[in-house]
Amino acid sequence: MSMKKQFALFSTLLLLGSSMPVGAFAEGNNLVAENSSVAETTAEATTAEATETTATSETTEATEESTTETESSTEPSESTTTESTETSGTETTDSTTDSTSTSTTESTTDSTSTSTTESTTDSTSTSTTESSTTPTTTPSSSKEQPKPGTSTSESKQPAKPVTPTAPAEKPVEQPAASTPQPEIVPPVTNATVGLVEDDETFTVSKTKKTEEFIQEIGESARKVAKDKNLYASVMIAQAILESGSGNSKLSQKPNYNLFGIKGDYKGQSVSFITYEDNGFGNLYTVEAKFRQYPTYKESMEDYAKLLKNGLDSNKDFYHGVWKTEAKSYKEATRFLTGKYATDKDYHKKLNALIKTYDLTYYDKEKATVEPMESNFPAYNGKNYDTFNSYAWGNCTQYVYNRITQLGKRVDLTMGNGQDWGETGRARGYKVSRTPKAGAAVSFPAGVLGADNTYGHVAFVEKVFKDGSILISEMNVKGLNIVSTRTISADETHLMNYIVPKDK
Repeated sequence: MSMKKQFALFSTLLLLGSSMPVGAFAEGNNLVAENSSVAETTAEATTAEATETTATSETTEATEESTTETESSTEPSESTTTESTETSGTETTDSTTDSTSTSTTESTTDSTSTSTTESTTDSTSTSTTESSTTPTTTPSSSKEQPKPGTSTSESKQPAKPVTPTAPAEKPVEQPAASTPQPEIVPPVTNATVGLVEDDETFTVSKTKKTEEFIQEIGESARKVAKDKNLYASVMIAQAILESGSGNSKLSQKPNYNLFGIKGDYKGQSVSFITYEDNGFGNLYTVEAKFRQYPTYKESMEDYAKLLKNGLDSNKDFYHGVWKTEAKSYKEATRFLTGKYATDKDYHKKLNALIKTYDLTYYDKEKATVEPMESNFPAYNGKNYDTFNSYAWGNCTQYVYNRITQLGKRVDLTMGNGQDWGETGRARGYKVSRTPKAGAAVSFPAGVLGADNTYGHVAFVEKVFKDGSILISEMNVKGLNIVSTRTISADETHLMNYIVPKDK
């Protein structure tokens, strides 16, 4: 070596010796070595513990990075070595003591914190501590890519299966319970029962439906009215008007309420929306509970009881309809207006129905008609016309029933009273102008009081020696009323006589 080179080397050594004492450098090297040994031991413990507790790959990577950085710290710059020496001088003993007397987690945290920079210490300390307490570690915020040659399969744990979460079930909305609405009952109009108003007076056009309805309830009304001192004619007329001749929903099965009485009958009722008159001819609707009866009979009995016993607050409320108080049915109907019904014309309508259908017949006691000196048994009152082919309570049905009662036969389709002669001839019946007992006698329209449109038909009860005849007939004095009269010999030739056939 030349002299010049030796001088340069000596100058360099002298310069280094003046800047750092040799003893301190040696001590620093020993501390660095010791720190490096502790760091390596700690890193190995950390790696083993992370493996045992199934730490995630991010923790392992952070620990390996920490180990690498710690090892590389043996060749720091001058300033870094000095800082490491000052920090380690204080914490190395604690680290060693903690390793032997406390948990590995604390030892690992302390020693690792000593050997890494601030950012590395934070990430490693957090990751290592959590891996010691819970199976799942929180990934470091300073996650780095794995170094080449590092086995990913050894550090990463298999992904846990994700348990599918059932979608939240939306509760099934149940439809709101609907409250049954009462049925609306249309009002009974005048036309329903054949009422025609003319200058505040009413007339009635007869209908077959109303006649059949009267036949159905007539005798029951007669009996109930007699027992309760009432007018049967008024009772029947009210039933016709209130129920529309039995056509209203309230009057039909299973309700059988003929008179629109509200409340309940022995606990039975039905709700309806009905129309009522405000007293001035204007209708309005009202929902109410109405009594429900097992048959028409109970309906009429309950009606009669109401009129006889009145209201709880006034027992004499309906006293004006009693026979002992009202001298005629017209007085009774007048009293009902404004009390039983708000319709100001209520009495007029009832009176028209009573007159047209001769309902006063039911105000009298029923009597069996037995023609004087008749050649036949008395009429039994039975209706053999099951389907009412002839109008109930009229002359045609009566003659059919009378002939059938006596064991003979006549057709159900002979026509109106004046038609029986022509129909009989066309069908092979024996028809003549000579009267014969047991024959039907047909009156032309307008003859001897016969109807001007339909004529009339009667039954010959007896032929007298002078040629006069005794006949029985119906609906001359009223609907369904049987009466008798004698036709003089001079008038018998005006009619046709139809001899019934044998059965």
